[in-house]
Amino acid sequence: MPAGPLTRPAFFALAASGLGGCALAARAVRVLHRSDCPRGFSDAAALDDATHVRMITGRLAAPAAGGAVRYAIAIPRGAPMDMVSRDAHVDAVAYVLGGRGSTAVDAIAQTGLRSALGAWVRGGGRPFALAAIDAGESYFHARSNGEDRLRMVTRDLAGLVRRRLGVGAPREALIGFSMGGYGALLAAEREPRRHRAVAVAGPAIFPSYADERRSVGDAFDDAADYARNDVTAHAASLRGLPVLLRAGAGDPFVPGVRAFQRGAPPSVVVRIVPGAHDDCFWRASAPELVAFVGARL
Repeated sequence: MPAGPLTRPAFFALAASGLGGCALAARAVRVLHRSDCPRGFSDAAALDDATHVRMITGRLAAPAAGGAVRYAIAIPRGAPMDMVSRDAHVDAVAYVLGGRGSTAVDAIAQTGLRSALGAWVRGGGRPFALAAIDAGESYFHARSNGEDRLRMVTRDLAGLVRRRLGVGAPREALIGFSMGGYGALLAAEREPRRHRAVAVAGPAIFPSYADERRSVGDAFDDAADYARNDVTAHAASLRGLPVLLRAGAGDPFVPGVRAFQRGAPPSVVVRIVPGAHDDCFWRASAPELVAFVGARL
């Protein structure tokens, strides 16, 4: 994957180095494998082996992206695999919004969510689906060029999931990582009554538009675009909605997370724990994210 501002996984080396501040933008791209993770993180959520959860993939017509985008839907084994059957027992879904540049499959598998879902069901949790699209790099909100991947998740992907599950009104939740963590919070703020729960790890929240301009520089079209989509300014709309926000203490987005926390209602739980902004932290977070939304779906 080409290097660039905050591309997946552009912040990994930066966060792992202990450097802070959203204004720092990483240029070196290094994929962190499980063997690179600090002790306590590498074993937190082993990468799935496909024996517990099946993945259905394909392409979704998406006018808001100017063409088709790839999607992935994960279903635990033990649940019906006839994805067009009206008798399917899976009647709930968590839409997964991945980090910048991540594929639909990576958003579910590489983050550890797939294996965490399998463990959740084997432990007696009620089965639910995970669904994602390729994240792109437009920051999950409507852009001036016409791209709107948040709409693709909440409308296009949601419609596909309903058809695949054969359920007219599935129970819905949101999970997000990094850029997708920001997007999941934004989606929840816009439709708080639609979702049963939201769980995010390392959300890429900028304290101000000036801060965003000093760092990635392309997450918003202009100051007005930032203001329209400022999750911190509209955090009060999450009142009553169960939200879990998990961030690593070494994450360069912690200042933005802290600003969001100050304006968030009591239903939003913010946990700053050891970790950085990388694959290790996503996999360490996956079991808790799955359990949080699973208990509410």
